This record gives sequence, C-alpha cells and structure tokens, in this order.
Amino acid sequence: MSQTSEIPSTVHTRNDDSLSSSALNTDPPRSDAGENSAALTRSELPAVSVRDATKTFVRPDLSPIEAVDAVSMDVALGEFVVIVGPSGCGKSTLLNIIAGLVEPDSGTVGLEGDNEAQRIGRVAYMHQIDLLLPWRNVLSNATLGLEIAGIPRADADAKATELAQRFGIADFLNAYPATLSGGMRQRVALLRAVLPERDVLLLDEPFKALDAITRAELQRWLSDVLDRTNRATVMVTHDVEEALMLGDRVLVMSPRPGRIVLELDVDLPRPRPRDIVRDSKFVDYKWQLLSALDDDLTR
Repeated sequence: MSQTSEIPSTVHTRNDDSLSSSALNTDPPRSDAGENSAALTRSELPAVSVRDATKTFVRPDLSPIEAVDAVSMDVALGEFVVIVGPSGCGKSTLLNIIAGLVEPDSGTVGLEGDNEAQRIGRVAYMHQIDLLLPWRNVLSNATLGLEIAGIPRADADAKATELAQRFGIADFLNAYPATLSGGMRQRVALLRAVLPERDVLLLDEPFKALDAITRAELQRWLSDVLDRTNRATVMVTHDVEEALMLGDRVLVMSPRPGRIVLELDVDLPRPRPRDIVRDSKFVDYKWQLLSALDDDLTR
C-alpha cells in the first residue's frame, strides 16, 4: 500500500458527454496560464492542481490551528476524487482553499494550470447543508447561480427545467423547501451547483444528514448524473464505502494538520451496483482505506 502524496501520472476519467447540449458559459476571463502550460490543450491540464498547500489559522489569545500541511493533489477533467479522513483533519479547509474562499499560507493552487487567477466564482461548491432559500421555490432556488451570473431569467428557467427531469425534481419546481424531504432538498442544491456548468465541482459531505436508504439512493443517482458530465469532482466524506462507490481515486488525510497519507486508485467498473460491496476487490480497497485511517489515528 503506497503512502505518499505524489500525484500519479495517470488517472481514471469518466466519459466526456456534456450534461446538456445547451451549455452556458459563465466563467470569468482567465489570465494567461504561463509559457509552460500554453502549449497544452485545456483537456491536458489538470482541472485542479494543489502543490504543497499549508494553512494555519491564527486565533487571538489562543493557540494557532494547523489545518493542512504540504498537501498536493491533481484532479483531471472527468475525474471523481474523494477525500476521507477523521473529523477536524482539514478536509473542508482544503475544499475552501480550492474554491478560493481561503488562501494557503504557502504552496500554490491552480485551475487549469493557472496559479494566478482568482478562483472565487470559477468552481461550483455544495456544502453539507442545502442552504436553500425558504422564500424561493425549487425553480428559483436552482437558478440562483445563473441569476447572479447575469443569465436572463427566461434562459435560466429553461435550463433548469430541461435538467429537472434528470435530477428527479420535475414535479416539484413550484414547491418550497419546507415541503421537501431531505433527499429532495439535496437534489435541488446539487442542481443549483451544476447549472452554471463550472468545470470543477466541490462536494462537502452532501449526504451526511440523510438516512442510510436515502443516502444509498442519492449515491447511485449522483454517480449517474456525473457519469454524463466531464467535470472534475472533489468530494469530502467520512464514509469509506461511499468513497469507493463514487470515487475514481480516494485520498486519505491524517489527523490535523491534514496530510495525504494514502492515494488509492479505484479500479472498479461503472456503474457500480450496490452488491459490489461484496466483491473481493472492493473489500480489499475498503481494508486498505480503513487500515490507513487506523494506522494514522493510533500513531
């Protein structure tokens, strides 16, 4: 079992079908990525590149919190990378760094080879809770990102309505969040995240608050939705089985300060049926992940 933070030279990618034939391009202008990456095509550059990112939070009159230490990772377009680790190890901090909400104290973070451009607004980010606005119905919640990006309301509504069937919410577009189940609210939140068609999707424990049955259903649904896209997806979870059901690659983080202690390529077929948890390869992968978590916790 390899215990290294080095980035493998090859990654598993999903198919490159677009989520919709009528893609909206609301990305801000990107700055020149530099001479080295200029010769590379967009598809050859990693969608996300983190190099030796370190972050310490300084608190007045309290000891500083070392959140992450020398974390490096690449994520390709079409790849689903899952990060697992104990509570408080810096997983969410790492997502916030990728999103541009937090800047590392040292190290670099780039999107499509560009380490200089602003990252805020260039990634889609779904948090642990759905954050739906209670005074907006499902349709207007889903189109909030497009509205902020300046997309005309009619175009945004048409885009959301087009995808609502695939997300299983076509019959609820006029409903309000208070009338929806937890699983339905998460579907709306994910639709809101993917509608602006950002190349990078960040998911911070999106199914944490759901019961086991709903969680399993939404894992299958999310895998199906993302199999139809060419996004780079980074997801945080505490659930090792969830990581293996969804991920092309799983990164294990140590207790704080978070470091990558294991990088595991998941060579399992897609789609992954629920009974794959009994497959010998799945069981072996699960044991490797649990062993890495246990080894680091008991040091």
